[in-house]
Amino acid sequence: KSIMGIASLFRQTALKLPDKVAIEFEDQRVTFKEIDLQANKVANAFQSIGIAKGDRVAQYMPNSLELVYSIVGNFKNGSIVVPMNINFKEQEIHHILSDSGSKAIITDMERLPIVKNILSKLQDLKHVILVDGDEDGTYNFHEITKNASDKEPNVVIKDEDYSIIFYTSGTTGKPKGAALNQTNVTSNIKAL
Repeated sequence: KSIMGIASLFRQTALKLPDKVAIEFEDQRVTFKEIDLQANKVANAFQSIGIAKGDRVAQYMPNSLELVYSIVGNFKNGSIVVPMNINFKEQEIHHILSDSGSKAIITDMERLPIVKNILSKLQDLKHVILVDGDEDGTYNFHEITKNASDKEPNVVIKDEDYSIIFYTSGTTGKPKGAALNQTNVTSNIKAL
């Protein structure tokens, strides 16, 4: 039996409850419809710079609306989310990016020096996307998403496709990744 993927589940919620507030962050209130449209822009912007289904995208930034849009956008374009604790040290960040084979990292100016220190050691990492600044060799999150289409991306996502890789804190050695597929994640969401 096929179940609905994460992106479809979110889209269905946005269609059913478009004006319901999904997130209150600092002084902002964002509806399901607004997140859905912003996530479509992210998914389409990512596709336009070469981030496609199956690519791993590291999320290395504090909680923010950009983080939400990015994660849902990853789910919509079929790329795999690799969340990283902002308190991880450079060695842990290097290990996770290398082990996961992340093609892109979304971060902020505060964490950019760590990324720059390890960038030359990471063969797979092709894109550094900044949520709050501009730097040579990087993309600005707001610039690439500003003119991107807010239409649902045309990507076929299957139940068995991976959606997220969580890494342990590495208390007994290096952090270890646990990959979850669409079925794993949507089953957990539906159980709530």
